[in-house]
Amino acid sequence: MSTLRPADGISARDLDRHLITREGLLVDASALIQLPASRLSGADPVILAAGAPGPATVPAPLLRLLMRAGSMAIPCALIAERLGRHVTAMLASQRVTNVWTTSVSAAEHREQGANPYVAAARALGLSAESCLAVATDPTLREARASRVRRVLVSHTGSLRVAAKNTDGLSRHEHDVALQLALGHTYDGVAEQLGCSTGSASNAMSKVMRRRGFGDRTRAIADLILSKLLDTAELRAALPDQLPELAPRDHQVLTLLATHDVHTVARMTGINPSNVGGVITGATNAVGAKTRTHAVVMVLLLGFPSPVAASGGAR
Repeated sequence: MSTLRPADGISARDLDRHLITREGLLVDASALIQLPASRLSGADPVILAAGAPGPATVPAPLLRLLMRAGSMAIPCALIAERLGRHVTAMLASQRVTNVWTTSVSAAEHREQGANPYVAAARALGLSAESCLAVATDPTLREARASRVRRVLVSHTGSLRVAAKNTDGLSRHEHDVALQLALGHTYDGVAEQLGCSTGSASNAMSKVMRRRGFGDRTRAIADLILSKLLDTAELRAALPDQLPELAPRDHQVLTLLATHDVHTVARMTGINPSNVGGVITGATNAVGAKTRTHAVVMVLLLGFPSPVAASGGAR
């Protein structure tokens, strides 16, 4: 017989410290799949959670975390790539099958442009910021992008605290970028979020500096491509498809996602003094409110086949 002891660098006190200030627990199902069979046995979850003596085999830290979450009545959400019989069978082999409040399909939410960890938190009726996340190395970036304040990374059941994320967004930065992507001006963003225009502008400026871009269109395109911006709300506000585009409009909007205006003019052979008018025309052609909005529409909807412009290129 042995007492519940620190194992793999995570003690019972550590588990409590991670859980006690969190309202929910979001767990990547692949972390459970990685658990070795030799670490699945153990005492009754309630006894273990209380720190009482247990058998010689102490469950892996990830299982102990789930057991303690159950004993503390902290709701747990399971994030599986796809929900189905294989997930049910996998859970049936664990000693903590009754801790799950809800489960979500990561693939389905990604297809909708939603971050799976954010979706899991919402399924619990919570904000991601109030939850503790357990990720694996492949899903660590998604967990960080959800803006949870603490991420534990599981490897075969062992847990480590993820390094502080220096690339992520604060909630305010995320919300400002989202409203700009929807086509609002800074004044419109301020009205939507109930903040000052200066606050909205400063938030986006910080994001641009941190990510190394001189304009907000490229910065927001980068956030989308890097999966740091939850695009579910954006997709819901977009039409089913883009209208047909003239070849030059097609090219200009493609390039604006990754290049500044002067570079776009040089790459397309457009006179620098005319490039602004071409961009405005392309923006109007897709029915966008702003240049940034037009590029976002292109990124999320994809391009239709370009059509030949009547009368030649504009």
